[in-house]
Amino acid sequence: MTEKNFLRIGFFGVFLGCLISFSACGSDSSSSAEDDDFVSSESKDGISSGSQEGNDNSSSGSAENSSNSASNSDSSTKQETKSETQTSNEILTEPLKIVNGTCAPNPSKIKKGELATWEFLITDGSVYDQVRAPFKWSFTGAKTESLQGNGLSPVNIRYDKSGIATATLNVDGNDVVCDTLQVQGVPITITSCKADAKTVKAGETITWNVEAKSDSKITGYSWKSTYGTASGTGTKGTMAATTNMHKKNVTAMVSVTNEDNTTESYTCEPVTVVDTSIADLTLKTGEKVEIPTGEDLVVQIPNCTGSYNGVYYLVCQFVDGGTATLNSSEIAFCDQNGGAYIECNISSLNGQKVTLNIESEKSVIACGIDAR
Repeated sequence: MTEKNFLRIGFFGVFLGCLISFSACGSDSSSSAEDDDFVSSESKDGISSGSQEGNDNSSSGSAENSSNSASNSDSSTKQETKSETQTSNEILTEPLKIVNGTCAPNPSKIKKGELATWEFLITDGSVYDQVRAPFKWSFTGAKTESLQGNGLSPVNIRYDKSGIATATLNVDGNDVVCDTLQVQGVPITITSCKADAKTVKAGETITWNVEAKSDSKITGYSWKSTYGTASGTGTKGTMAATTNMHKKNVTAMVSVTNEDNTTESYTCEPVTVVDTSIADLTLKTGEKVEIPTGEDLVVQIPNCTGSYNGVYYLVCQFVDGGTATLNSSEIAFCDQNGGAYIECNISSLNGQKVTLNIESEKSVIACGIDAR
């Protein structure tokens, strides 16, 4: 075969290959267009969930910080990785009222100038329904007044003003009112909230005093308790001790606010309430009983009468040695005897109920009534 014929055959082969390739591309072209239409439709419905994926990762836990690569390597400045969410330009799907749930900020308190993350928690419908459902967010207290998009959750919103911020959500045609967000301004420091007494009797008043400071003027104090009605508008909070609080450690919570709309809450120290009409144990003359230490107890003193000059003592001592201290505002005459044993004159307390607390490193101590 001559060189010229070889070249002709080669050229023909290349030309035939191109024709075959062109025909194949043409047949795939129509199916590819159909696939593109399908992908385009799916992307349109789920665009917000895809564009929001980066925000989901950054807001699912505590905000991560990273060094600014443009800054000096010795700088300790760190920036949030999450960014403010922008509204979507996509066409919202028709609401079907399938998806419903709750919404709330996470966390519920931020500093002024920070981003707040609002999340939707589905209770009705499937996750697939949620991704395709139309979301319309509305906000107060932020520059961004509204956001919308299909499956648009969570969203990040920046707040430049302190105070209580609210949000509402219309998801799939259902209206949802979100939990509120507290945006903190000038900080408040609460150093303590102490009680006037560690133990009070039922019928008496429990009193707490709070100490707080701020560079912004403090404007108010609010008191509450899960045990009863706590009152007070200033640094002092009070609550009536009742019989149903017997042997409970009663606490109250105080919320302090300042002119910059910052609010801080603090749980006050507990107070033990004792109902002296309810005896935890009854002592008998000449009989010793084990009394738990470290507890506030109501002890029934027997009617001590007899031929022993009317002098009776409460005596407590460990069987195998130890030290203890008896605390009671009602038993006035006690000889602690260096802590080896306790001896208290209770002649004037015949038949009465008294409160006491015995402090010791041991759990129980034996006590009884001696007549002399």
